[in-house]
Amino acid sequence: MSLVGVGHQSMCCFMRGGLSSGSLQFGGVGWGFRGLGMVWSRRMAFREGVVELQTGMMRVMEVVLLVLAVCLGCGHGVVAAPSSEVQVLLDFKASISDGDGALGNWSPADASPCNWTGVRCSSAGVVTELSLRDFNVSGAVPVGLGELKNLTNLDFGNTSLEGPIPSDLFNCTQLIYLNLSQSYMEGPIPEEISKLKLLQTLDLSFSSFSGSLPESLGDLASLQSLRLQSTSFSGLLPEGLGNLKNLKEIRLGIANFTPAAIPEWFGNLTELEVLNFNTMNFTDGPIPDWLEGMPNLRELDLSYCNLVGSIPPSLGLLRNLEILFMRFNKLQGPIPEIFGNMTHLSKLDMSDNRFEGSIPRSLTSATNLTVVLLYSNRLSGELPSDLGNLKSLSEIDVAMNNLSGVIPSSTSNLTKLSVFHLYENNIGGQIPPGLADIPSLTEFVIFTNSFTGEVPQNLGTNCSLVRFDVSTNNLSGNVPPNLCNGQNLKELIFFRNSFTGPLPEAYGQCLSLTRVRFEDNMMSGTVPEGLWGLPSVDLISIQDNNLEGTVPSTIKGAVSLTTLHIQNNMFTGHLPRELGELTSLHKFDVSGNKFDGVIPSELSRLFQLNSLNLGGNRFNGSIPVQLGNCSQLSTLNLSRNLLEGVIPVELSLLEDLTVLDVSHNHLWGDLPFPLSRLRALTNLDVSYNNLSGVVPSDLQQVANIEGNANLCNSNECFRGIVPAPPSSSGKSNNLVWAVVGTFSVAVIIFVLGSCCICRKYKLFSQPWIRKQGSITDSWHITSFHRMLIQEDEFSDLNEDDVIGMGASGKVYKIILGNGQTVAVKKLINLSKDETPFDSGFKAEVETLGNIRHRNIVKLLCCCSKSNSNLLVYEFMPNGSVGDILHSTKGGTLDWSTRLRIALGTAQGLEYLHHDCDPPITHRDIKSNNILLDSDYQAHVADFGLAKVLEYTAGDLESMSHVAGSHGYIAPEYAYTLKVGQKGDVYSFGVVLLELISGKQPTDPSFTEGVDLVNWVNTELQSKEGIDTILDPRVGSSPPYAMDSFLKVGILCTSKSPVQRPSMREIVKMLKEVSPNMDQ
Repeated sequence: MSLVGVGHQSMCCFMRGGLSSGSLQFGGVGWGFRGLGMVWSRRMAFREGVVELQTGMMRVMEVVLLVLAVCLGCGHGVVAAPSSEVQVLLDFKASISDGDGALGNWSPADASPCNWTGVRCSSAGVVTELSLRDFNVSGAVPVGLGELKNLTNLDFGNTSLEGPIPSDLFNCTQLIYLNLSQSYMEGPIPEEISKLKLLQTLDLSFSSFSGSLPESLGDLASLQSLRLQSTSFSGLLPEGLGNLKNLKEIRLGIANFTPAAIPEWFGNLTELEVLNFNTMNFTDGPIPDWLEGMPNLRELDLSYCNLVGSIPPSLGLLRNLEILFMRFNKLQGPIPEIFGNMTHLSKLDMSDNRFEGSIPRSLTSATNLTVVLLYSNRLSGELPSDLGNLKSLSEIDVAMNNLSGVIPSSTSNLTKLSVFHLYENNIGGQIPPGLADIPSLTEFVIFTNSFTGEVPQNLGTNCSLVRFDVSTNNLSGNVPPNLCNGQNLKELIFFRNSFTGPLPEAYGQCLSLTRVRFEDNMMSGTVPEGLWGLPSVDLISIQDNNLEGTVPSTIKGAVSLTTLHIQNNMFTGHLPRELGELTSLHKFDVSGNKFDGVIPSELSRLFQLNSLNLGGNRFNGSIPVQLGNCSQLSTLNLSRNLLEGVIPVELSLLEDLTVLDVSHNHLWGDLPFPLSRLRALTNLDVSYNNLSGVVPSDLQQVANIEGNANLCNSNECFRGIVPAPPSSSGKSNNLVWAVVGTFSVAVIIFVLGSCCICRKYKLFSQPWIRKQGSITDSWHITSFHRMLIQEDEFSDLNEDDVIGMGASGKVYKIILGNGQTVAVKKLINLSKDETPFDSGFKAEVETLGNIRHRNIVKLLCCCSKSNSNLLVYEFMPNGSVGDILHSTKGGTLDWSTRLRIALGTAQGLEYLHHDCDPPITHRDIKSNNILLDSDYQAHVADFGLAKVLEYTAGDLESMSHVAGSHGYIAPEYAYTLKVGQKGDVYSFGVVLLELISGKQPTDPSFTEGVDLVNWVNTELQSKEGIDTILDPRVGSSPPYAMDSFLKVGILCTSKSPVQRPSMREIVKMLKEVSPNMDQ
């Protein structure tokens, strides 16, 4: 036997007060002095075979023991835990990574872990609690913690620990609290969890746990709190949960449980205080009537549960409710008068349903309400006149209804109100002056109503507004000058009203502004100079007013600006060269003003510019040739100015250009022939200039040449020339030779010009693969990644290994000699007259081979010989998105996976469009060309293959059949064989609609002539709206995210290429859909 130690304080207690207090560490277990003698006698009986000890002997031994404690324990530290527990904890620390060194005091030099960070012990000195919550620790949780037999609390919440629950953890049968939430831990809950009979709290929320819930969960009779929300659990809920009669809290939302009716056995849980079914995606059904038997409920969340029918009046019996959420269901009918007895109700959300009738009067009796959300319903009538009774109210949103009447004057009593949303109703009258006295107001959003009169001029004086939007009303007067008093205003929006006067100077110092919109008013005067250069503003839209003055050079400070619309005002002066520093600018419109001077060549630095409109001004000089550098430009309008000179041939470099308008100027010269290469061009207006010559035949269908006396189509130019009859007349012969000579010279000039242009274009794509000599029957292998490939590994491709087939050939799964699995695409055999080492083919393959991006399939090598071309790619084990999505496996793609696929694909295309030099257009984006690796990360495949086929198939006409797939092809393909980047955007939009709907682009369920884009737009107009579009297999998902996701898909599939965003913009949009998405 050994005496491990006696705490110094314990000895002091012994010296002062005898045996009544203190603690002693003996034999590895802590014991109280009061029972020390009896413990000692039991130990002796066990180890030395003594059956019993006399009472006197026990007392003697007790005294001896205490004396020894004094001798050995004085000066020592606190009580020590058993050495085995120390070792368990040290082994645990060694198995994980401690990023911030929080476990630095876990040292073998310390015999007791009771003072270690995150560790707590009982008064007996054994480890009872291990809490690493919020620590920067990572790694797999090792086996071994099961040795802490007395552990009652284990908390690994909000860490980066990972892996499954260790099998021996269920040996900790004293556990009362187990929290593994907000971690990377994964896997199922083992059946052995039933051993934890004392467990009261189980929190696995916001983690990666998956699988079905075990039936043994129903054996945890002591369980009071079960939190499983935001996990990947699936399957049906086990009936045994209905046996947990002590359960007070259950949170199951945002998981992948199999849709079914709400189980009736939940009615057995009569002690529940919290019931959270958020996004459980049950099958359509009513609000269960057993809820009235849960009088202790404080929180009830039935949002996104597919509930139908009306609200039962019995819900009013839940008098202890503090939170009632029913958002995004299919509930209808009037909202009953159930709130009179809900005196504890704090938060109410019934938005996104189909409720009708008026807002219930009893609502204003629930005086503890802080949040009321009733938006997006069909409510009518007026706002309750006694709304001001809700003096704790901080947020009210009744937008998107059919409400009428006026804002009650009592709202000025809502002194804690922060968010006030009334937009898209029929509310009118004046804005109550008392609203300006609410000190906490941050969002005042009332657009699309019928408000009249002036906005209170002192609004903003007493509060710190963030969002102010009163657009599309009948308001008049001056704009209040103090809306940015708190310097937090982000959105200043009041377009489509009748405001007059200048914009107050104070907004020129409002550095927080991100959006400024007051178009379509009667504003006059000058714009505050500081407003032009606000660093955070991304949109300035002030068109259609009577504004004047100049655009100052300080505009260079607006580094975040993406849209600048100032058209149809009375601005004058030159455009500043500093505009070229606004590198984020996408849309720039100054048309309909009185600007003069030359067009700044610095605009050519705006590489993201999509639309440029300088029409209807007094610009002079020539069109800057540098505008050809604005590669994203789709609309260029320079009409109705005083421009002269020729149309620059460099404009033919704008491959995405759809509209070019230079009409009503003083331009001369020919219409550049290379403009005919702009296959996206749908509108070319050169009318009323001094142009001459012949309109290229490819442009005649899209060009307006009116008002150019010497410019004609080719047929018209030669209509008046009639061949002379045979004659000996020298004059006739001279005339013929003159015509022939002139025509010949024109042809020569045209050919030389074309050669120069072709030479210029050729500089953009120089092949990097050198000529490999004559063609033989041996394989020629060009490798782009470090790998060992033997020629004989491809000599006999077995049909049993075919994993895919398309118009370009077959794809085989091959395992190389080194064990690596690859995908080999065998292209359609070449004819005898074709050369596999054609420079175009090699340049294309070299482009593919040099791409490095995690969302693009790697081209490992290219193998060619006289009659075959093979492309060797990395192998994607989960196949294509299309194969999974449109099969019985579609349910495996939950919402987060679909969003990750969309974002990954978008990032791959963004790289091709914006980061490759020269940019690459895919031409055949579809779900079957998006492959998934073992982690379901998206990889774009087969990009540029249409270009490969162009050089290998020998038939340019066939390009019209392979550059795109049915259902994915952009509408503009009907008038051009060349689809640019906006064609890729359209195809990607179709993929987004596939991901959210689960339907094919030409789904069998569609009627004849209807594709996915038509179907989605039609369904959105129906009564059910988005409900009929969403794939029921997608599982739980935040509806606001799905709504935003759908909007991106619709924007991408706009009929006009101009209206489609760039891939860079799309990536930004998708990241905003789910900001925490780790791609």
